[in-house]
Amino acid sequence: MNRIIDVINSSKTFIITSHVAPDGDNVGSSLALTWFLRAMGKESYYVLNDSFPQNLAFLYGNEKILESSELSKQILSSEYTLIALDCGDINRLAIGKDIINTASSLINIDHHQSNNRFGDYNYVVTDASSTSELVYNLVSKIDSNLISPKIAQALYTGLVTDTGRFQYDNASISAFLMAADLLSKGADKQEVTRNIYQSDSYDYVRLSAETVSTLEKEGIFSFMILETKMLEKYGVSYEDTEDLVNYTVNLDGVELGILFKERGPKQVKVSFRSKQFINVNEIASKFDGGGHMRAAGCTINNSLQEAVAMVLNYIREYLKEHGWNH
Repeated sequence: MNRIIDVINSSKTFIITSHVAPDGDNVGSSLALTWFLRAMGKESYYVLNDSFPQNLAFLYGNEKILESSELSKQILSSEYTLIALDCGDINRLAIGKDIINTASSLINIDHHQSNNRFGDYNYVVTDASSTSELVYNLVSKIDSNLISPKIAQALYTGLVTDTGRFQYDNASISAFLMAADLLSKGADKQEVTRNIYQSDSYDYVRLSAETVSTLEKEGIFSFMILETKMLEKYGVSYEDTEDLVNYTVNLDGVELGILFKERGPKQVKVSFRSKQFINVNEIASKFDGGGHMRAAGCTINNSLQEAVAMVLNYIREYLKEHGWNH
């Protein structure tokens, strides 16, 4: 961390980015670090080539989040440091390759087990609750007095969403201590709760019901399927469906839950969740994905039917091999 602090202190311009399909930790950690660097007197730009979940709009509403094409030639022709947050693989960064390649240095801050240490400087702690916790550790060491209520709110949002409201086993003592400190610095936990967990649209709930109607259970695993036509039927954005996977694993007697989300004719996002003993990062890696022990995902460039068959056949063999097929 000290080497990263040295780079931050000596650099003037920063570009912050993260992974495709942004979530609470992605957005929370990115906004917090962007704003903190500005508070230090630095130039800082949040760049992400993707659309954002509507339930996070309360965080980024007034922030100008750029796409790669919107960065000026003046910025790209000068020296800048690129900071990649919450991303285990450089190929999943939602930013132009030219921006990655021309950065004077690349800082990689992440907590995914699958992270391959792709940065010039790496702050990767796989047992951390969230990337927001790592950003919190970093900025606290630089100058905790610069953590404004707005920054505290962003970090708290990342922490809460990646720990499942402190339900998951990554919610360690340090996560609770971080939460207490952020609340003392002005984070509003009720605003986070209202916007993230108590503001579902009527159409989203109807979509949820139809998706749950596809639920199937086989022994200790279950799965659901979300088709693009269902999203179109209810007018719900793909980015707003990440939490649906929890229905698959919140069943009594189920250890492993899987959600298949069709994103196009030949693209299927597969989300894996587990409760106690199955390492879903290991499963996702078989399909060139990754993540954490209890939450991971992958993208399969195939039809929905073929993707479902491929993954379920692998899961059945995997469970049988480990003696968990009952």
